[in-house]
Amino acid sequence: MRAIGKGSLSSILAIGLHITRVILWIMLGAVTLALIILPFAPVIADIFAGGDAVVFDGDGLVGAEDFIKVSSAFVTFAVMLFVVNRLLEILKALRFGSPFVKENADRFRGIGYALLMGEGAKFAFGFLALIFDADVELNMTFLSWLAIVTVFVLAEVFREGARMKEEQDLTV
Repeated sequence: MRAIGKGSLSSILAIGLHITRVILWIMLGAVTLALIILPFAPVIADIFAGGDAVVFDGDGLVGAEDFIKVSSAFVTFAVMLFVVNRLLEILKALRFGSPFVKENADRFRGIGYALLMGEGAKFAFGFLALIFDADVELNMTFLSWLAIVTVFVLAEVFREGARMKEEQDLTV
């Protein structure tokens, strides 16, 4: 299978990433809406329960655990959306020329930093879960950290490839 052109692997991947991007935008919008509505959930529940007067007694239906889970989902979807957008830009560079350009090295580095921030956010949410005694499961695996290191290595490979291509283009 070809890497470039109509019906190539890169065009199939691009279609899949475009579909994924739409789904991620929808999910990010839903989680953002949940973050906005979550503080008002007890009041909304009282209204829909048919109570004559809206009374918020302080115990609420929403706890710190819910906020941590929804905030974690927000960060996860935001990081995934950023990564998908950068991957689409990398595929576009592949389809319209050489993949070994400085911009792709920068894109891979950006992906690495986004993944690093996403994993760092897991530590922050885990710390908040400890503080508020919330039962939140945050999956932190060695494989995630290995993937982050791999992306940074790929960034340097692309940076060196871009340098070598530039040097070769200058050679007559």
